[in-house]
Amino acid sequence: MFLENLIGPEKSAFLGLAQKVVHADGLLAPREAQLLTSLGAAVGEAVAGGTVEGLAAVFQTRQSKVSALLELMGLGFADGAYHPAESKLIEEIAKALGFTEDELIGMENWVVRQVALIEEAAGFWTGEDA
Repeated sequence: MFLENLIGPEKSAFLGLAQKVVHADGLLAPREAQLLTSLGAAVGEAVAGGTVEGLAAVFQTRQSKVSALLELMGLGFADGAYHPAESKLIEEIAKALGFTEDELIGMENWVVRQVALIEEAAGFWTGEDA
């Protein structure tokens, strides 16, 4: 949704962070694997390895930092559960990007509402109430 706000190296760093998020809980759910494949097609190659701090340092603007963090949070909910290990990693990423705890909470609340709206839309597609 917000990947268009990222430029070249930011896209690769984002994909590196995305890989860390989906593997944080030790499981790669089919939906997460599918999203990683789609993200790879959209943004190119991930930065191999790298620390959270190093990858976060690639993002140059507040817009790109917010865009990346919102996308990463959405990815954390991709398998239907925001695992504590994913949440902890997202907190680490947010800190490395320079966000306050209040900003992180605000963004997490937004993502929760967004996920609920996506589930509601899925109900429209299937003809079922979400």
